[in-house]
Amino acid sequence: MSQHNWVKEKQRTKGVKGMKATEAFLFSHPVFSWSEWKKEVGDGRSEKTLRNLLSYYLKRGRLKRVDGVYCVVPPLTEPSTFIPDRFLVASKLSPDSVLSYHTAFEILGFANQVFTTTYYSSLRYKRPFSHQGIRYVCVRLPHSLKSNPFFGVVRVERMGMFVRVTSAERTLAECLDRPEYCGGFEEAIRCISSLPFVDEELLKAYLNLRGKVVLFGKVGWVLEQLRERLFITEGFLQWLKDMSPKHTVSVYRGFEGEKVFVKRWNLVVPLPWLAVLEGIKEEAIGAFSKKPKGMTRRMKESVGTKGFDVGSVS
Repeated sequence: MSQHNWVKEKQRTKGVKGMKATEAFLFSHPVFSWSEWKKEVGDGRSEKTLRNLLSYYLKRGRLKRVDGVYCVVPPLTEPSTFIPDRFLVASKLSPDSVLSYHTAFEILGFANQVFTTTYYSSLRYKRPFSHQGIRYVCVRLPHSLKSNPFFGVVRVERMGMFVRVTSAERTLAECLDRPEYCGGFEEAIRCISSLPFVDEELLKAYLNLRGKVVLFGKVGWVLEQLRERLFITEGFLQWLKDMSPKHTVSVYRGFEGEKVFVKRWNLVVPLPWLAVLEGIKEEAIGAFSKKPKGMTRRMKESVGTKGFDVGSVS
């Protein structure tokens, strides 16, 4: 074999091996980012070649792009109707993406409802966007977690890949801190009440890391009402009480309806929130009845026996 033919054969063999490696990558990565593609498929190829290869697969309908994330279209599937797995997409939208808030409850199996909005946390904020009816919302990590963004994060298998998800305990605290990212307080309580138990040490460590006084109070107030369902110990509740606000704090300043003062935890909370907690205590299966317009006698009696002062707060 001449040297010229030998060089051509070597290039052809390398090309075949390269295509096999590419196909293997697509088979094992239903969703991937550009950096993963470059790292796994690069093998000495130029960036231009790698981008051209992606364009080739996109034009052939083998790939679909969602805001910089590449999704493999299954065989015999029309690309225009294919909806990529939203959990996998969100996990690749940023290098440090962590599925969080209601989305975390969903993938962990504790959500009361399935949302079309997908939440993920990251140090790098990105504007929300929608794709095929699914909205992706990035929630910037609080400053107290910047040095340890993956604290209380677990890895969950999804379609042969592992995604980062906030643990049940971290999700519990974060949804009480920002219930708007969990579909509201009622949905957050429904999700929390679905937990089989709470790892008190993990939750304690997370709350200490956050260092947010009002959050100690909110978590304590909720867990006190759900202590039998979630097997919360008196010692943990006392610790939360010791860390809770020493002065009255309103947990929802923008709420314009009737509010009540929860004396034990020094919290001013919306009256509907109290109704939600009373409802979950009474409903053994976790189903919520229609929220009352005002405070019922049973609610007043229940709150009174807990040592709370309850009254309207303007």
